[in-house]
Amino acid sequence: MPSQFMANGDTLNGHTYLSSYISLLLRAEPFPTSPYGQCMNANNIMGVDNICELASRLLFSAVGWAKNIPFFPELQVTDQVALLRLVWSELFVLNASQCSMPLHVAPLLAAAGLHASPMAADRVVAFMDHIRIFQEQVEKLKALHVDSAEYSCLKAIVLFTS
Repeated sequence: MPSQFMANGDTLNGHTYLSSYISLLLRAEPFPTSPYGQCMNANNIMGVDNICELASRLLFSAVGWAKNIPFFPELQVTDQVALLRLVWSELFVLNASQCSMPLHVAPLLAAAGLHASPMAADRVVAFMDHIRIFQEQVEKLKALHVDSAEYSCLKAIVLFTS
């Protein structure tokens, strides 16, 4: 284990190391507390532009987070890109849940996608199914009341076990 990630003092079965590692993961969070709080008011109706902006911010924050967590920056850039391309959707779901993305935005995301590029009926059905699955995943994570440390750990697990 790299000494820079070891905390001073005794360890009990690596708990100090894990605690230190989790602290580093949390410090890498671009927005440790709900970064999108102003957008997440349940009574706030968001337009398509705001939803697209929020989705972009969620994706960019995942990349920023990954660049700042231990061990990821030491990977070759091609490996970093490959990992992020492989897990971007899982990181997006975790970030959407973490920032309490309101689920009523999903129909607007669907409408934006359908308006931007017309699709055949079978593709519309598949696209709407993806939106439904996204909503279900976010709802399940919200129901678990996952805290910031747990979200950071989940994201690291997703990133490094792909």
